[in-house]
Amino acid sequence: MQKQFSQALFAPNPEQRNRLLEDIQGQDNSERNQRLNIYRNNVFVSLMTALGDIFPVCKQVVGEDFFNAMGRQFVERHPPKSPVLTCYGDEFSEFVTHFFPAQSLPYLAELCDLEYRLLQLTHAAEPATLSLEAAQQSLSQVQHPERLELHLSPLCTLLRTGYRVGSLFLAHQTNKYQVLPTLEQIDIHQAECLLFTKRGLYGQVYVLTEAEFAFVEALQTHPSLSRALPSQEDFDLGQTLAKLMTWQMFTAIKESKEPLC
Repeated sequence: MQKQFSQALFAPNPEQRNRLLEDIQGQDNSERNQRLNIYRNNVFVSLMTALGDIFPVCKQVVGEDFFNAMGRQFVERHPPKSPVLTCYGDEFSEFVTHFFPAQSLPYLAELCDLEYRLLQLTHAAEPATLSLEAAQQSLSQVQHPERLELHLSPLCTLLRTGYRVGSLFLAHQTNKYQVLPTLEQIDIHQAECLLFTKRGLYGQVYVLTEAEFAFVEALQTHPSLSRALPSQEDFDLGQTLAKLMTWQMFTAIKESKEPLC
């Protein structure tokens, strides 16, 4: 009966719901539908509210009315698979890609994907990382820079986007750990390099240059500083290390025990 009731809640039209209402008390289908719709409306409002909490910047960008209309269609087509809503919305960015009224905002699906990634990081277990002070102390103790190893947080992930959705998201935030862009400074149609991690209780996203992106990507393959240094002339090692230490990206900074070649 629970499965039948759930199917009735998300059936797209009254005719389909009528076939599923036999076990609901009421004098006729009209009364059963009325009782079901009260509960149905509460469920839909709760799920649409959850979507607004998961994708707050998307909601700000398109406006509450547009977002609610889009969210209601998503809820109808994608009911939750679990009573735990921490994973709800995993199909939302794909849905937005094909949502016709949103076609004039081609970056919107990437923005939704970014916000969902941050939600998953927020719910992930946080590994122990070095504070800025601890990272600076570890770095100062290195006697042979050619042996230096920089071990990144396992939650560190990289993403290239076709639009400047990282900057768009950050323009709606307050963050003391990086200089945030303003909406007027953003050319949304430019590609962007992003770094995701968890800092404290929440998922975080940072915008990187191409050279910084290549450096972090190389460190993910092997922690050796000498191997990870990119070839780009505009790469500033000191500035990049300062950023990564401030963002608490490292689990360890130490000298390698492997023999030098």
